[in-house]
This record gives sequence, C-alpha cells and structure tokens, in this order.
Amino acid sequence: MWKVYKYTMLDLARNRFALGYALLLLLVSIGLFMLEADNTKALISLTQVVLALVPLLALVFTIIYFYNQYEFTVLLAVQPLRRQSIIRAQFLAVGTALLGAFLLGVGLPVMAYAPGPIGWTLLLTGAALTMVFCALGMFIAVRQSDRAKAVGIGLATWVFMVLVYDSLLLWLMFSFSDRPIEPVIVPLAALNPIDLSRILIMLKIDLAALLGYTGAVYQQFFGGLGGMLLSFAALMLWILLPAMAATRAFARKDL
Repeated sequence: MWKVYKYTMLDLARNRFALGYALLLLLVSIGLFMLEADNTKALISLTQVVLALVPLLALVFTIIYFYNQYEFTVLLAVQPLRRQSIIRAQFLAVGTALLGAFLLGVGLPVMAYAPGPIGWTLLLTGAALTMVFCALGMFIAVRQSDRAKAVGIGLATWVFMVLVYDSLLLWLMFSFSDRPIEPVIVPLAALNPIDLSRILIMLKIDLAALLGYTGAVYQQFFGGLGGMLLSFAALMLWILLPAMAATRAFARKDL
C-alpha cells in the first residue's frame, strides 16, 4: 500500500494542478486580508471562498486524476496487490496533496493575519471538506466507467450541496415555522458537510444572532463542546463512509 502511496505522491508532485491550486488560494487569501482592514471581515469573505471553491476543486480533481491514472491502476490490479490497498493508497495520496495545497494557500495567510479560534475553525473545517470531497470524488469515479458522466455527477453533487440544499432547508424552515421543527433542522444540517462547516464557522464568528430563531437553534446545539465534537464526528463520517464505499466498489469492479 505504501509503495503505491509513495509513487502516487511522486506523480502528484509533478502535477501542476496542486501547485496552481495552492497559489490560487494563497493569492485569494492574501488579497482578502490586504483589502479588508478588519481581519474578521476578511475571514468571513475567505470562508465563503473556501466553502465554495475547495469542495469543487477537490471533487473535480479527484475524479479526473483517477481516470488519468486508470491504466496504471489496472496494471497494479493484476499484480499481487490487494485492490483495497491500491484504492486506499491513491485516496490518501490525492487527499494529502490537496490538503497540503489547502494548508499552504489558506493556512499560512490565516496564521499570519488572523490566528485564533475563528482561524483554526476555518482551517479545520476546510481541511475536513477537502478530504470529504476527495472521498466523494473517488467514490463517483470508481462507480462510473465514463469520465464525462462522472464529472457531470460530481458537478451536480456540488451544485446540490452548495445551492439547492440551502434553498430546500430555508423553504422547510419557513413553511413549518409555526411548528417545533428543531429536532428536524439540526440533523438535516449535518446531512450536508458544507452547511455543517458554515454553521461551525458562523458560530465562532458570532453571527448566529443575525439569523434570529434559526441561529438560536444552531447556537443551542452546536455552540457547546459536545455539539462541536459531534459536528466534527459527522464530518469524519462524511470522509470514512464514501472512502469505504469506494474501496468496496473498486474491489468488486470489473476492470
């Protein structure tokens, strides 16, 4: 497994995308901090960029990279290697490369301009989202034999989680605002890793008050230490479940 991981990391080191991704995030992060005199406002703007851009690029790159390496993956599969080890090594390598690019592009500016609880929460949630969408991308790529279809499914997944899911959640809250829907809203927020990350950062920036009753519900559940731990546990599940599903699907896949 680790030999495959090492080779994949060496191949990714020659890939220009990871470097370009890191430079893009670095330029955006530094630019936002330089444009905003208030570092908190800059963090709010950077949060919106991270929540939209990081999942998209992690998802699409993972899918495309899997197909670019498909012939080599098939060659590895006929060797005396477990298929589970091959796909796990590739997932860990791609995740490591994307995570390193994120920490370089966003982590360095945040630690330089706005170190503190808000900055650390942004980095932790951004790192978790990187691995979540890397796992989702790997699962989609393994399940689909056609590259274009896989990319389309990946983009549709991103659009649903970034735009459509929020709209459905708001519609639900307004439609049933006269009923006690707190037991439903909180679990529904955890079903979308992007929403969950947004809530965690929002609570650290203390923007929950601007959301009125909804913010109070989130503050009550996610604001304490137990809520924070459950939230990060949910993000870990978002990483593990797709990764395990991708491993199982690849083991059964007809190459």
